[in-house]
Amino acid sequence: MAISPGYFIGEAWSSFRRNWVMSLVAVTIIYISLLLVGTFFLTGAIVNRIATSFEQKVSISIFMKDGAAPADVQALQGDMQKDPRVDSVSYVSKTQALERFKERTKNSPQLVEQLRGNPLPASFEVKLKDPRQVAAVVKTIKADPALAKVIKNAEEDVHWGQTIVENLFAATGIVRLFVLVFVILLLVVSLVLIGNTIRLAIYSRRKEIGIMRLVGASNGFIRTPFLFEGVFQSVVGALLASGTLLAAQAFLVPWLQRNLRFLPVSISGTTLAQLTGLLLLSAVVIGLAGSGAAVRRYLKV
Repeated sequence: MAISPGYFIGEAWSSFRRNWVMSLVAVTIIYISLLLVGTFFLTGAIVNRIATSFEQKVSISIFMKDGAAPADVQALQGDMQKDPRVDSVSYVSKTQALERFKERTKNSPQLVEQLRGNPLPASFEVKLKDPRQVAAVVKTIKADPALAKVIKNAEEDVHWGQTIVENLFAATGIVRLFVLVFVILLLVVSLVLIGNTIRLAIYSRRKEIGIMRLVGASNGFIRTPFLFEGVFQSVVGALLASGTLLAAQAFLVPWLQRNLRFLPVSISGTTLAQLTGLLLLSAVVIGLAGSGAAVRRYLKV
């Protein structure tokens, strides 16, 4: 006769309460381990957001010579806008360039006073969908015949800060790799630590398993309640860790935003959902693997 899953769940819950000391130890270890994993996951998300914000500032500036024919300027703009890698192309007139210069140097008015007329050129500001393709897009722009008609020298009038951009991408790549590797290593260590904790809890009840075997209980009948109990312990620890992290970020992120206004510190709802899903999935895997491996040892003939 098939046994209802409710029976095994009830047995797992009863066992959890009877052995509350070992259950509490297991839940605490799971909670602390997953809390560390979640902390570095959120830290990695913030670091990635900051790195992305710096990358998004990468753009291409094309300074045009005075007297460039409007038809040639429009032709170049049209060619760049057709490129699927380009997000936007903004035209900055000589007057707008001067107004921007005045705004940037408003604390040093003597710089503006020394200007004779308006020496600043008109320009294009090109934003990309993927900033990492900037070098390829610059190469395409320089190969456009329309470019030579509106600028004096491609090497001097097409700016994208090659050295700075390359160093930026190298730095953000290293930071992302470091965070990813560290989170994975921490997750692996947590899995091993939590698995050993669950096995230790089941070890303390090895006599109970032996008695059940003596009275003829099947391996599946013996194993199932322990699997449910291991999952229950892990899920409780994961929920506590998720709740702690959600509460902490609700206070910490606004504080960082107030005190580090120059950095885009934020955590999206999608990231928080991914965090909760990661911790719960890890908890289920840990509970099943840890309790299954521990019980298997005492079911061997």
